[in-house]
Amino acid sequence: MEDHAGSVPNVADFVIHKVLDTFEYSDRGAVVTIVDPQGARIRLHVTIVTGELLCEHIAEALEQRYGK
Repeated sequence: MEDHAGSVPNVADFVIHKVLDTFEYSDRGAVVTIVDPQGARIRLHVTIVTGELLCEHIAEALEQRYGK
């Protein structure tokens, strides 16, 4: 998360252990449920725009870390 005035404060890392294939939908778009190693779940409600942006950021981070 970016550190801007008025933004949501950073929280502890959430390490993804599993992504559940639930194919759920909400009024905001698709719902992705991810699980950490201790079994805690987070449900992400994403639109096409936020989903594409999330994928781009993850791809860029992996390319920086591991190369192209």
